Amino acid sequence: MSCGICLSRLKEPVSVPCGHVYCTDCLTSHVSATSPDGFTSTCPSCRETFNMVRPELTCLPKKFHQFVVPSIRRVYIDMSRHDRVRQRLAASEARVKALESDKERLLAVCERHSAAADAHSRGETDALLRVRELEEELESAREAAEGEVQDAERALQALKGKYAKMKRHCRALEASRKGDSSVAEGPSFVGKRNSSLVDLSVDEAASPVSPKRLRVIRPLPRSRQSLETPVKRLVFPERAHYFQRPRQDELNLRAEPYDLGSPFRS
Repeated sequence: MSCGICLSRLKEPVSVPCGHVYCTDCLTSHVSATSPDGFTSTCPSCRETFNMVRPELTCLPKKFHQFVVPSIRRVYIDMSRHDRVRQRLAASEARVKALESDKERLLAVCERHSAAADAHSRGETDALLRVRELEEELESAREAAEGEVQDAERALQALKGKYAKMKRHCRALEASRKGDSSVAEGPSFVGKRNSSLVDLSVDEAASPVSPKRLRVIRPLPRSRQSLETPVKRLVFPERAHYFQRPRQDELNLRAEPYDLGSPFRS
């Protein structure tokens, strides 16, 4: 319970005739400030007038003493029940504060996850748009590559045709060149063949002997590459001359005449 004057918990509560309860100090200060004569005063809540002076009981018969009560009486309140209620109220308030803090924390977590979900959805949307753009670019690149492949195939077929045509032309040129070379080299080859049968290098006037019959000398076959490229001669290094040391018996034989017949022998 709280005081109607100080609005705090009651301290030494007292009651006025109208039934309102106030703190003793609060009611005393109120009466001192509002009572004009110090005998009467008004209730701070309902403004009802009440007497503050208790009559002297000695002037009254004893049978009326029980009906004479003071206007301001001390109030005794059982605070045990209120204490339990107050404890439950404090626990409830603490529970409410804890729930409010949990609520704020959950709201913060929800806001964070909501922001992350929004960012993820935006990223997913951007990724889908990017995938579509890449698919379009891939399709255009594929079409361009197919066109380039077709152009390359056509160019390859054209080059193959040109190559076959040039090959036939080269074969015709080689055939005509072989025919011309066989016609041009025919007599000279016969002369060379006849000259290779007999060695006529010896002068008949210088020697009365008839020229000797030699074996047939035929030229070695040479390939086209050997005719075109010069022949490399192998050069072998000269054999090194080693000095041979004479034997001991040879030295003795060489020195023996000088030892026996030397006039300078002592």
